[in-house]
Amino acid sequence: MEAFVTLVVNLFLFYLLLGLLFALVFAWKGAGAIDAKAIQASWFFKLLILPGAMALWPLLLTKWIAKSKRS
Repeated sequence: MEAFVTLVVNLFLFYLLLGLLFALVFAWKGAGAIDAKAIQASWFFKLLILPGAMALWPLLLTKWIAKSKRS
């Protein structure tokens, strides 16, 4: 059971690490690709969206890819 818990925790930490890396790029480049108003957003707004982008990175990544294919 301890091995299973360790595996789940490690997977969660890996998910968060990927989310952090994605969120940093997304906040400065990707948010503007999805929403035109985010292009002119302040650094404070970009800082505010980091936790949400970190948690929801798979959804935001698919939206970003879909939007770039349409453009």
